[in-house]
Amino acid sequence: MNPEDSKLQSDFTKPLTRVRLLFRNPISLAGAALALVSLANILFLFLIDLLSEKPSPYIGILAYMVGPTFLILALVLIPLGIWFDRRRRRAQRPGTTLRYLRIDFNDPSQRGVFAFFFSFVIVFIMLSVVGSYRAYEFTDSVQFCGQLCHSVMNPEFTAYQLSPHARVACVECHVGAGASWYVRSKLSGARQVFATAFNTYPRPIPTPVHNLRPAPETCEECHWPKRFYGAQLKVFTHYASDEKNTPRQIRMLLKTGGGDPSTGSPAGIHWHMNISNEITYIAGDDKRQAIPYIHVKDMQGRITEYMSKDSPLTKEQIEKLPRRRMDCVDCHNRPTHIYVPPDRAVDESLLAGR
Repeated sequence: MNPEDSKLQSDFTKPLTRVRLLFRNPISLAGAALALVSLANILFLFLIDLLSEKPSPYIGILAYMVGPTFLILALVLIPLGIWFDRRRRRAQRPGTTLRYLRIDFNDPSQRGVFAFFFSFVIVFIMLSVVGSYRAYEFTDSVQFCGQLCHSVMNPEFTAYQLSPHARVACVECHVGAGASWYVRSKLSGARQVFATAFNTYPRPIPTPVHNLRPAPETCEECHWPKRFYGAQLKVFTHYASDEKNTPRQIRMLLKTGGGDPSTGSPAGIHWHMNISNEITYIAGDDKRQAIPYIHVKDMQGRITEYMSKDSPLTKEQIEKLPRRRMDCVDCHNRPTHIYVPPDRAVDESLLAGR
């Protein structure tokens, strides 16, 4: 063994020297530098997001998605560089036996290094937990859904802000509670990110959403389906296109009713609610505008079938074609992303005095 190798082996037995020698390669040094820069940026962006009254979605994606990705990459580079450096030194000195780190807590310097490393791991785990939760919150936020993909969701987001559900988060309806639908939504979101990145998403956004979670698991978290509403007066105000914008009103008494016999007679518009009655149908088109077949099962178990005279289905088609159980969104198909026609928008503005 030459004197240089002897000195290297001697230095390697010293704890602090061993640490310095482990980082004596460009890959590990680059990883350490990248880790420090990434951590500093994450903390800085986290403070901005925490203290801002109206945080930007781009700060969130940088702080909770881009920054942690670079930090993890940097931490992977450090041991990778050490491994490559050990291979290189073995190849350069075939007869040299490279010694591994020897942990001895009787050595005060080693105890200090271990305490520093253990403290770093604890802090890193805590930051990872907080960052992961913030990333989870961010991906479920309205800003992430509506503002991050401006060109795609801007019309839907604009309509959402003026809708009756403007204070309900997107995920409350599009995802709902539970892990299974959360995972499903993220997998679907990955496909949507790919479509956005490569500009392959459809224009306009197609409706209805065929993979939307069933309404009883989302809408009924807020709306009480068993309540009997009775009749409700609805007033529609229109204005003529003359000089005085002459108003005229149409008053309609809507027999809303209900579908639960314990609160009222299952009658009115809501008699079909999936409480006492079960209605399934077959749609003839993707928009669910043509309904050639309807299957009704009432509370006594009696079955009634309705067939279209214009486009009747055969028994084989009825058995093979997919059926959909009727729920809230079959009637209330635009409860949030409401696009008002121009004439109706003018009427509503005149009525509001705008």
